[in-house]
Amino acid sequence: MAAIPSEINIGDEIEIPYPFVLEDFHGMEADGPTIRKSWRPGTRVEPVYPDDAEQVADGMGCQIMKVVGIYKAGKFPTRVFFTRSWVDPKGRSFGKHKLCIMTKDAFRRRCKGFIYEYRLMTEEEKAA
Repeated sequence: MAAIPSEINIGDEIEIPYPFVLEDFHGMEADGPTIRKSWRPGTRVEPVYPDDAEQVADGMGCQIMKVVGIYKAGKFPTRVFFTRSWVDPKGRSFGKHKLCIMTKDAFRRRCKGFIYEYRLMTEEEKAA
């Protein structure tokens, strides 16, 4: 679990460990359709015998949240304006740089890490 910052300030970059799954990406190249492996933030659901399921991740990367503004309007809760990006398990950085907005309390909860309980696949499970 990531350390929650005691104070949130404009310009802070918070790096949060984040699970990733390895999936098939269907794309188009000069030679025609192609399929390649690609990292996606999050987990996948796998069934557990006899009638349950669990969240599973193939690797760990991180989510980077950069605070661009903090505003308090009247009696309403303080809002944190931020952008986010990811670094996949291979070290590749990606993500849209759109502005996200959350209350300060919700932002602090998001800084705790991935919200669901999950299991990280072992090397033996990946090889099977």
